[in-house]
Amino acid sequence: MASKYRLRLGDADHEVEVEPRDRDGYAITDGGRTQTISLERIGDSARYSVIVDGRPYDVFAEETPLGFHIVIGGETILIGTQTGRRGRGGGALDIDAGGEWVLKSPMAGVVREIMVSADDEVTEGQVLAVVEAMKMQNELHARRAGAVKAVYVSVGQRVDQGTPLLVLL
Repeated sequence: MASKYRLRLGDADHEVEVEPRDRDGYAITDGGRTQTISLERIGDSARYSVIVDGRPYDVFAEETPLGFHIVIGGETILIGTQTGRRGRGGGALDIDAGGEWVLKSPMAGVVREIMVSADDEVTEGQVLAVVEAMKMQNELHARRAGAVKAVYVSVGQRVDQGTPLLVLL
């Protein structure tokens, strides 16, 4: 049985129908066009192997409060969901009792850029850092506006998935 979803891709709204297929993954229909998609998560990382109509893609997916940042071939695609998403910690943005939000690396890699310093003011969606994994530059975005309390890593540092990179107040 197919499920319908409302998504925002860039500035356009889409109604997408997703139907599971036994061995072929999913049939995704958007605007009358149907594609077969197979999706497999690689380990416990943010990396996925995706096959669309027989063509393979290496994909990173970062969950945000309002949807996802999807990185395919170095290009970031923002996918917004109508209802938003909740963080794993139970709070809408994974904010602790003191109002702090910690940016954690979604994958193992090397820190290539830190775009902010302590005491900088940032806006929601602003690029805070770039982590390279598998020769792909992955931009990490602020899930909310705030002030940078501390930066825990430096350029060139190797990080594991879940390593705290910085904290926002």
